[in-house]
Amino acid sequence: MLSKTEIAEKRIKKLFTLAEEELRKGNLDRTKRYIRLSRKIGMKCQYTLPKELKRKFCKKCNILLIPGISCRVKLSEKTIDIKCFYCNNIKRYSYGKKN
Repeated sequence: MLSKTEIAEKRIKKLFTLAEEELRKGNLDRTKRYIRLSRKIGMKCQYTLPKELKRKFCKKCNILLIPGISCRVKLSEKTIDIKCFYCNNIKRYSYGKKN
């Protein structure tokens, strides 16, 4: 028997794959809907999204971020800047050695 969090994890991953397929087809509304649903499922079941899934969507407009299609990725010496094409929101992640 699967637990609540395992079921939520499977559904969220499935919704992310469906969102990616729809974004590649050009259906932005459906993509946003799938991302919103996956976030709601996570909140309802108190399931924390893994880091790799959290970084895959824009938290401002709920669009899936795919470089070249829906976002631009810029690497500098210490940060990764991801800019959403639809809402111009910029997400910054640090990388490399920390002093």
